[in-house]
Amino acid sequence: MKNIFLLIIAASICFAQSHPNIMLTKKEVRIIRRDLEKYPLFIKTYSKVKQQIDEAIKQPIEVPVPIDAAGNTHERHKQNAINMQQAGMLYQITQDEKYAKYVRDLFLLYADLYPTLKKHPAATSNSPGRLFWQSLNEYVWAVNTTQAYDCIYEYLNATERKKIEENIFRIMAEFFSVEHAKILDLIHNHGTWSCAAVGMIGMALNDKDLIEKSLYGTKKDKKGGFLKQLETLFSPDGFYTEGNYYARYALMPFYAYANALNNHMPELKIFNYHDSILKKGLYTALQMTYVNGEFIPINDAAKGKDYLSPEMISTIDIAYNQYGKDDTLLGIADKQKSVVLGEAGLLVAQSLSQKKEFPKFKYISAEYSDGAKGNEGGVGVLRFGKPEDQSLVLMKYTGHGLSHGHYDKLSMLYYDNGLEVLQDYGFARFVNIEPKYGGRYLPENKSFAMQTVAHNTVTVDEKSDFDGKESVSEKYHSNKHFFDCKNSDFQIMSAKDTNAYKGVKMQRTVALLNDKLFVQPLVIDIFKVNSNEEHQYDMPYYYMGHFLKTNINYTPYTIEKKILNKNNGYQHLWLEAEGKGNDDGIFHFSWMMPKRYYTLTCSADSNTKILFTRIGGSDPNFNLRNEPAVMFRYKGKSNVFANVIEPHGSFDLVTENSIDSEGKIKSVKVIGSNDEATVIEINTNKNVGWILMITNQESSNNSKHSIEFSNKKFEWTGNYSLIKSN
Repeated sequence: MKNIFLLIIAASICFAQSHPNIMLTKKEVRIIRRDLEKYPLFIKTYSKVKQQIDEAIKQPIEVPVPIDAAGNTHERHKQNAINMQQAGMLYQITQDEKYAKYVRDLFLLYADLYPTLKKHPAATSNSPGRLFWQSLNEYVWAVNTTQAYDCIYEYLNATERKKIEENIFRIMAEFFSVEHAKILDLIHNHGTWSCAAVGMIGMALNDKDLIEKSLYGTKKDKKGGFLKQLETLFSPDGFYTEGNYYARYALMPFYAYANALNNHMPELKIFNYHDSILKKGLYTALQMTYVNGEFIPINDAAKGKDYLSPEMISTIDIAYNQYGKDDTLLGIADKQKSVVLGEAGLLVAQSLSQKKEFPKFKYISAEYSDGAKGNEGGVGVLRFGKPEDQSLVLMKYTGHGLSHGHYDKLSMLYYDNGLEVLQDYGFARFVNIEPKYGGRYLPENKSFAMQTVAHNTVTVDEKSDFDGKESVSEKYHSNKHFFDCKNSDFQIMSAKDTNAYKGVKMQRTVALLNDKLFVQPLVIDIFKVNSNEEHQYDMPYYYMGHFLKTNINYTPYTIEKKILNKNNGYQHLWLEAEGKGNDDGIFHFSWMMPKRYYTLTCSADSNTKILFTRIGGSDPNFNLRNEPAVMFRYKGKSNVFANVIEPHGSFDLVTENSIDSEGKIKSVKVIGSNDEATVIEINTNKNVGWILMITNQESSNNSKHSIEFSNKKFEWTGNYSLIKSN
């Protein structure tokens, strides 16, 4: 079926001479003009864009020689491209020549500048740009400006077209497809942007060769290019391999170029390609947000980036137009308060004008596979509760995630009450902030944020997974053990990894347990490590909020702090205090966040060290956020870290009213663990408890288990069993 599709593509690459024909068509323009004043959100967006461009036109045009990585010249070229794209759209809608003239004048200045440019002076990447420090930004610039050129094409005379095409787009096309050919063929978000840029330049120039290269790769052998990106970067479930933050970023060129292909060559039916993978990619990316719309920051990611970002506005509008009128997308579009100035945006605005209420996007507990074939591990998400106060736990057992991946096998994140409770650091970068390393990735991204110890997972012998080597990590992935969310009151997932550390087997099981005894579900976290040799196992929890108390004696370092070690991320952790578990094996640690308390109860005896750490060591430029963690350290061949996180009580700052600041969990104990199973016991101070039995063998819903620990027999069928007792 795929070969038939590719033959259709090869036969269908022909070029209409009328303009616009990339992101807009003449038919769409007629519809927009006809309905321009009908729908409030479209009117609002149009008016805002018009006001901004009218103001820009009044200002002197600036096309500076590039100097900085993320400062004035960078932002000027970036904004010029956006202005040109928007002014081009306004010209098509209004037919007011001032917009076309503005775009033309900018193009002609760039046509004078671009041929004179060499490698950007602030370039540090292995794919430098000319206008920008990295070629990625140049691809984005081209995606925007080709649309602008398409919109004013018929306004320009032949001499102007020739100058713009030869001095900008022809040079860019050569730069992208020859000098940076490896990026065009790269399976990566940079490659996606490159494919979109080269393809849209090809459309602007009516160049069949460029479009074929964008679709099939520079050698046209189908080993690279846009179609290969669609087949490879997403799993069959739609999970984007680089992570959620970059899914948001990559979906924009995926959808923009697909929309251009659909307008330019509709017979390709690109939105249906690979089982409508673009639709799956969007919906899975949305499922990878918390209820506040923020993308869960696994791998390289900025905290706080949400689905209100400009990239998601165009993507959601196009998806609504191409994949049917899904009202749950309308609810997000309504929050975005903006639409694209095209047929898709008009349709969204029309639908919004016809409804007073919209169904909220339906978040679900689900597991998503990773890898092009869905066989490279995955990510599990458990949710409970209404959107305004939802508990969420995520466990990551994916492949590495290309260059933006982190060494964090079996890591876990926890959200509750609208906030991140157990955090992933995300990336170490101040995007586009010039004083912070030019807005680029900071050195601490590799020295800390990517390292295993920076995540809520186990680090062995103070070394990162795969010794922190991307080339090795890319060869392996963790594996699903089992996943079950059928019972909303007890949802559970489990995964294994045997490759991250030679000779060490790791298995993590995470569950949400809802019971009327608690204000919110408990998070049960069981991490089993096993080896034939002795190792040091470190397991941190990076908690958000303020430490309240613990039940152990500890030594605080109030006068002089020291770092934990000299490398693999440990150099960036201050040791603020340390102690050890009690002889009874019960450890409590409580902290508070806005409006809610949390208590961590663990099975940790006197053989377990408890380290109180804080991010920020070995950081002379203050690049890292100074956030705390509590770390469990155990030395031996094998161990089970058995932990329960309990949300409880409330605190009202206005009334200064505190309720239930003490948790109800009394103890967590490991009854026994071996190659066959792990059994833990959770007790409360209300004489209620649970026994959780977990298989450590191959997963099976029908296998029967019978095991004895401490002269007690435990029997169950399936992968796990939870028994409540009084």
